[in-house]
Amino acid sequence: MKQLLIASTWFQVLWLCAVLGNYQWQNLTLILVVTTLIITAFKGWLHWRNWASILVVGLIVDFVNIKLGLFQFEHQGFPIWLAALWMLFTWYVHFLHPFVSQYPALVVSTIGGIAGALSYMAGEKFGAVAFGLPFFSVVVILLVEWFLIIWMILRVYGYEVRNDDGSLSNSDS
Repeated sequence: MKQLLIASTWFQVLWLCAVLGNYQWQNLTLILVVTTLIITAFKGWLHWRNWASILVVGLIVDFVNIKLGLFQFEHQGFPIWLAALWMLFTWYVHFLHPFVSQYPALVVSTIGGIAGALSYMAGEKFGAVAFGLPFFSVVVILLVEWFLIIWMILRVYGYEVRNDDGSLSNSDS
């Protein structure tokens, strides 16, 4: 539980760094996220294939959201700070999954859908992103997207078991 608390705090600190600092602090955010990943790699805590697959899905979802005009940013292209947030979120999943996996997937996905949508709503209120469609439409789309993303994460991590040392291995090995 201590590890989850530390990871949650660090996730929130870097989320604020990315969202409040967005373009001005994006290099700092990226450096802190990459440093976090390097430290985690040395500890052997992540299953990198799962991390990468979730990262790719998240980046694609937001890329499509940008291309469809759902999200509008200060500069053209995909923001580095948003990519860093996805890298960090997929890192955070490693710590969060053992806690949430004890609850029904439908409940976790519903709460995750709400939390994901709230995260983007907060980003919009802080001026990091503008919504290109009516607010209610964007929120509904985000709820559905995040419900599906969390459902997928539960499935991806559901095929792993945690070893005594905290590392992950596939349940079929």
